Amino acid sequence: MLIFFIKVLIHDSKFPTPNPPDMGSGIHRYLDARDYRRRQKKEKQAIMAEMKVLRRKYKMARKREFRDRFTGFFSNPFAGRQLTQEQLDIQQIKRQWQRERREARSKWLFSFLKNPYRTLFPKNEIPQDMVYIIRQSKIDRKTTARVSRKEILENLKKLLAIAGIRKKVINIFFLSTSYYILSFLLIYIICQAVTIIVATNFEIPVEWYYYRVRFPLSRDSYLYTRSALVAIFGSGPMASLLLTLLFLKLFFSNSPTSKNLQLFYLWGIINGLNMFFGAYIVGILTRTDFVYSTEWLLMNHPYDFRELIFTAVSFSVMLLAGWLITPMFLVSSGSLTLVSSENRLFLIFFQAILPWIAGGILFFLINIPKFYIPFLLKTITPGLILIASLFTYNSVRNNTILEMGMIRRTNFQWGIVIVAVILLFLYRIVLNSGFRLDH
Repeated sequence: MLIFFIKVLIHDSKFPTPNPPDMGSGIHRYLDARDYRRRQKKEKQAIMAEMKVLRRKYKMARKREFRDRFTGFFSNPFAGRQLTQEQLDIQQIKRQWQRERREARSKWLFSFLKNPYRTLFPKNEIPQDMVYIIRQSKIDRKTTARVSRKEILENLKKLLAIAGIRKKVINIFFLSTSYYILSFLLIYIICQAVTIIVATNFEIPVEWYYYRVRFPLSRDSYLYTRSALVAIFGSGPMASLLLTLLFLKLFFSNSPTSKNLQLFYLWGIINGLNMFFGAYIVGILTRTDFVYSTEWLLMNHPYDFRELIFTAVSFSVMLLAGWLITPMFLVSSGSLTLVSSENRLFLIFFQAILPWIAGGILFFLINIPKFYIPFLLKTITPGLILIASLFTYNSVRNNTILEMGMIRRTNFQWGIVIVAVILLFLYRIVLNSGFRLDH
């Protein structure tokens, strides 16, 4: 039987070709797969050969262009560069745009000279379709809000009534929670590790626990120099900001692997921003960690005007990030049904809000019995980003996501949930007794 199988594979001419076996035959499936791989390999080789020819033609055209420009320059150095038709069209568009700008400036100057106050503070005309909403009575507004709440409840009942969609919502919740825990642990551990490495370079002993990094030195130690404090407490947040940029680049990558991990990269962006801007807000409230870096860098007093400015900037950046990140949640959802306008609120709730709450509860539980307030507050501050998405989920820009075809279907994997739970408990068990580094 084995010899017959080998001869069939090599198409031995001694044996007559038998009738084609049925589609369930293992030999037939093997031959089809082999032929498909061969055709695919030949097509790839043809494409690579065509690309090689095109690349060669492009290089030759570039060399010819450079040679013509080089010889033209030495023949007449003061002659103007000869432009292509495309470049001439671009110049014409720029001239037209500059002309329109000059006309707009002259009109504004004329209106300013005529009525300076009304030019600087123009009237905001209300659209006609908004007049009725503004002139509604209190009873009408309550009725409108009641109808809106009723529609939301009806949409939720319809969503949970379908078994397939109900299962999809539960899968999204578990997957998003796992990605949130994994990204939070990854960024938090990297920040702590960077802080420890910088501290050891300044010969400062370190104790690393699951809830914080301690420096067993007195406040008056000579090792606490200004440069040491700025570097130690500022290195971790700066590393998280760099990780945010890395996750942002990976989120918009076109590789298939990056497309499947878009939700993980999105949570990495959120937690990276939180470990920088959120850590500064927590530091202002508790006078710990990141705030020491700016305090010693600027040599300011606690709750100085500059600290309040930085705090306001941190709040503003996190709220703005929530407004910008909402479409990214819709793109990484992997569900065309849940992105529709009637289900979008529930998608944001189950993919962003509930995973954040569930992750915060889990981080609270693993901190028992040591409740380190700065760490627990850092699990709350991502809400500044996520809650902002509740007010922008139904904006006009999000309605075009379905039309643009940016959503790619993803499969749920229980392995990611299991890995997140195991890493969470390993982190607690390994660092339960602390890890000390001395010089």
